[in-house]
Amino acid sequence: MNRMKSGMLVAIPCVLTLLLGVDGARALPRYSVQYGQNCILCHASPTGGGMRSLYASQFLVPEEIAARGWNDSGAEGALSGFSPELSPNVTIGVDARTLILQAEQGEGAVISMQGDLYLDVLLSPTASVYLERSQVGGGEAWGMVRGLPADGYLRAGRYIPDMGWRFEDHRLATRRYLAGPAGADGTSFLLASGVEVGISPGPLFFSVSLLDGGRSLGDGYAARIMMIRQLGPVNLATGGSVLRMADPAGRRRTAGGFWGVAAGPVTWLGEYDETRRGDALGNLAAHEVTVRMKRGLDLRLTYDFQDPDRAEKSGARRRYGMGLAWMPAPYWSLLVMGNRVDPEVGPLVADSADHQLEMVLHFFY
Repeated sequence: MNRMKSGMLVAIPCVLTLLLGVDGARALPRYSVQYGQNCILCHASPTGGGMRSLYASQFLVPEEIAARGWNDSGAEGALSGFSPELSPNVTIGVDARTLILQAEQGEGAVISMQGDLYLDVLLSPTASVYLERSQVGGGEAWGMVRGLPADGYLRAGRYIPDMGWRFEDHRLATRRYLAGPAGADGTSFLLASGVEVGISPGPLFFSVSLLDGGRSLGDGYAARIMMIRQLGPVNLATGGSVLRMADPAGRRRTAGGFWGVAAGPVTWLGEYDETRRGDALGNLAAHEVTVRMKRGLDLRLTYDFQDPDRAEKSGARRRYGMGLAWMPAPYWSLLVMGNRVDPEVGPLVADSADHQLEMVLHFFY
């Protein structure tokens, strides 16, 4: 299929959803569409990711997501378990994620994908400081003021700019290849110093960041807008974003749209982006479909695509995946995926066709 036509096809759901109108709030990718909740309810960061809130750790995870919750073990109430609060003003959190990868040709690896420790300090009812320490050093560090007009906030420091769906799976093309045609594991390459302003008047969430790292102020920036609407038993979400950052090879920019549909046990998330690195124009696409089989167990299907330079026909990457996401109890989960890697070999793509089995063990709080 012609790649331009493919781009138009994946953009159609985004446009249609915009025309239908909006009602709701923004949250994490899968749960924003399933539950229609604002991500600030589940995370310290207003744009999602990182440390979880008390609502997420003490209610949503044990009582809604995990197969077995606090009440199943005889505890009285959702708050009867351990609490991440060190005091009314200080909260901690953690993420530890390990990947076990086995390829068709016998190659395998065990990789520590994530090891983050979080600290959130409430300075006043409207001001807080957030610190994150990763296994490779550094991490997010910012201060934030809430309560601005239009339910807005202001934060300043080092953080991951808001861009598309913030998929938990960093191996999806729309996360992995934001750094360039060769890709990068993790999200540390996205960390940038900046100032971000966000508002959420009614059903709309909009954020804009001025980022450091360019030759002059204004070279780096990010902006994201999202809306979500509930139409009877169906939730529809859509949005668009742009990210421009500088690196030693020159400026890079990514811009595109994303969407989500949830009906009953089925949730579909999609994203399509155009990338620019120097004079090279490329495409990124990612799709994730999950089917809730029962509480704590989801069937997961994925498809992602990368073309680093469509004009030069320098190769492309496609990956298909199917597996199970299982959270048997609060605060740990197992993801098992079988993936088919199907590349078009070219000057920028030297991959070979392969089947892979990956298991991700995740501990969090």
